[in-house]
Amino acid sequence: MKPEYGLGDVLIKRVSNGWIAVTGNEHHNSDSNDSMCYVYRDTDSDSAVAESLYELLIDQFGCYIQSKRQPGLKIEYSTLTKEQEEELDYLTKNQKNIKKR
Repeated sequence: MKPEYGLGDVLIKRVSNGWIAVTGNEHHNSDSNDSMCYVYRDTDSDSAVAESLYELLIDQFGCYIQSKRQPGLKIEYSTLTKEQEEELDYLTKNQKNIKKR
């Protein structure tokens, strides 16, 4: 028996070189078990898994993302580590303080 995916259903699976998302088809009817399959491949970067997952989340859940006039999720992807971001913020704040003097 094949799994059934209704409109709005999303199944996410991690595979060796990326992510797969299976969704219910908007043209789903009771006579067929149609679904759509999307592949998000990892790149060759150091943060390949995070980058491909970010792409999947934005693509599959874009309707829930915050916009100018709508509340929602905020999802960010950074090529910097948390430590690098904190150091950059620290340096930026100190430069602004020096310019004010």
